[in-house]
Amino acid sequence: MNRTKTIILALFLAQIILMVAGNHIFQKEANPFAVLVVSVLFTYYSFKVLSNVPATAPAGNKAPGYYPWLHTLVGLFGVFTAYEELRKIWVKYPSPEKISDVLPQLEAQCRLFFTGEYPYQFIQEIGHKPFPIYMPLHWSPIQISNLLHIDTRWTGIIMFMLAVGIAGYWLSKTQAGLQLKVSLPSMLLFALPIWAYVRWSEIDIAVSLEGVVACWYILLAAGLAGRVLPLVVVGLIGGILSRYTLLFWLFPFAALLWLNEPRKTSFWIWGIVTASVLALFIVPFLLKDLTIIEHIRHQYSICSEGSWLRPDEYTFKEGLSLNIHLRHWLPGNPEDNVGMKHYPQILMQFIIGGLGVYYYQKRWKSVMNVYTYSLLLLSIMPVVFYTMSPMLFRYYMLMPLAISAVLCWKVLNSTSANETH
Repeated sequence: MNRTKTIILALFLAQIILMVAGNHIFQKEANPFAVLVVSVLFTYYSFKVLSNVPATAPAGNKAPGYYPWLHTLVGLFGVFTAYEELRKIWVKYPSPEKISDVLPQLEAQCRLFFTGEYPYQFIQEIGHKPFPIYMPLHWSPIQISNLLHIDTRWTGIIMFMLAVGIAGYWLSKTQAGLQLKVSLPSMLLFALPIWAYVRWSEIDIAVSLEGVVACWYILLAAGLAGRVLPLVVVGLIGGILSRYTLLFWLFPFAALLWLNEPRKTSFWIWGIVTASVLALFIVPFLLKDLTIIEHIRHQYSICSEGSWLRPDEYTFKEGLSLNIHLRHWLPGNPEDNVGMKHYPQILMQFIIGGLGVYYYQKRWKSVMNVYTYSLLLLSIMPVVFYTMSPMLFRYYMLMPLAISAVLCWKVLNSTSANETH
């Protein structure tokens, strides 16, 4: 492994440590900067290595047919190694609803839908009767656990593991010059974020279902890494219909596709994605009650304002959000500028996306295909989105770490003329 790849691997490991346990290393005021610096460097060095790397393995240079299955098995095994520790965590926290209302809301939405009721209504079983803000492909997979009669939290782990297996298959199937001594051990990278939460932040994995969200982003990232368009489409649908984070990345990705790929590719991808969003959310849910969006906005606003105004009691204590500073840097005191809490977050997303498209068209399209470049944007935009979010929980970071695992695998197994030896 050359020096640059070693640096990238070290940066990936640093991301895991800083996102899951960074507040034990740095103070909560400093750790958000460390997370951003490490994440930017991770994306930058990955760009250096992946310049001039082909999107997929050239004809005649494919790996033997059983190689992809080997990578699937190793990826599955890596995540499965955490089974016993996760089981102990479920036992240790048998009633996550006493700590967080996330799982109860997701479970309620799933139960309502699969018993024929409308899932977007105030949840009466929870004391403060929240309006659920979660999208269909975040809560509906809980039916897996219901059918298997197992703890709801296994749904997130099962879906995360399946996504890793699928990613391993397609990453290895489309990677040129594959070397098993590197590619197979690299599949174990996907398990490291899970193990990080097990060892350093078990409460976060005990009260959330973030593995479901991470699953969709693993598929999207693997599809981009291997230029597997059906996988990209599935990842897009899952990402859009599980968490709102993907929305800002969609704009530069759509622009890059339109400007650099045959127009039929854009029509095909966005046609299927649009039809799926219509079929899975807009028609069955939104059109039945157009107030859903306003209820979701209001519910999120209540929670995010509480975080903004009382940072030591809520999410800033975990040392991930820059808003612990922005609430003082924006004009006025936090009580006055609470209405501006999303401005830096949204502005930075458009700046990164806009500059990303501009510089790709002007300088970088000759050295990198549009899918790999979009993967690089995907590796940094959610991190910036989260670190500037007025409401941020540590378990959110499982998703960007999962994307980083895909990118790190691709980098470690790439062959580039631009590598630094």
